[in-house]
Amino acid sequence: MEELLAVTRKQLRFQKIITGCLVLIIVMLLAAGRVMADKVNQMNTVMQEAMEKIDSIDVDGINDAIDSTNRMLESADEFAQAVDSVTGKVQEFNSWFSGIFGN
Repeated sequence: MEELLAVTRKQLRFQKIITGCLVLIIVMLLAAGRVMADKVNQMNTVMQEAMEKIDSIDVDGINDAIDSTNRMLESADEFAQAVDSVTGKVQEFNSWFSGIFGN
């Protein structure tokens, strides 16, 4: 009977140790869950701020600026073509004028 009581006490001691370890693991999991929840809340706050900044961007204004720039580049291209045309005419005139005086 004494031996059975000793074995039961050993089992009870091991069960207490295992229970203590399980309680420690549960406490650690709860602490990790709390930290994780805080991080998720911080991330949510940052994402909301980012969304507000993105919503405040004036996309229509940017598109208008791009359109204006494209029109300006087209005008510059037309001006360059006009300058090339005038340069060609001046060269023709120069050739004709040189031909008159025999140069």
